[in-house]
Amino acid sequence: HMAADISQLDAIIDKFLDYARPDHVNLSTVRLDDVIEACVYAMKQHADVKVRLDLGPDLLVLADDVELGRVISNLVENARRYGKSVDTGIAVIDIAARARDKWVLLKVRDHGQGVSPENLANLTKPFFRGDAARTAANGAGLGLSIVEKTVQRMGGKFSLVNTTSGGLAAHIKLQRALKI
Repeated sequence: HMAADISQLDAIIDKFLDYARPDHVNLSTVRLDDVIEACVYAMKQHADVKVRLDLGPDLLVLADDVELGRVISNLVENARRYGKSVDTGIAVIDIAARARDKWVLLKVRDHGQGVSPENLANLTKPFFRGDAARTAANGAGLGLSIVEKTVQRMGGKFSLVNTTSGGLAAHIKLQRALKI
């Protein structure tokens, strides 16, 4: 139990450090599908997760590839933890991306219970823990705050919405790059 407690404290400290990072990032042209594939690779080994990808061809974004990987990994992990179907116990995670003019729109969606409307706006506030259905895991309540802050530092926009058919969807809008 002590080792598990130390591991949890270490993860919480890492989250604090992530949140306290300076606002400057170095943007470069990043192949979105490469980052997403790297982030979901480990999920293929989980029996309780099914990831479905629907990515436009050759999507390039202006981003910090490491930071973007952390954003996507955080969203996928949240969907795995909190987005499991009540019926099957499996988290189905849809990741879709499309180019629109000067932007690339990325959506990471689970098919769980979603979040109560009164808690939805608070999910990106530091240290906020949402509904009981989405707070079963340990943590500091910083993950989505870090995601939002990181996306903003890369010149993008981040939002969360409940979907009409159930589940929570994270929407990310990043600057589109035209070539490597």
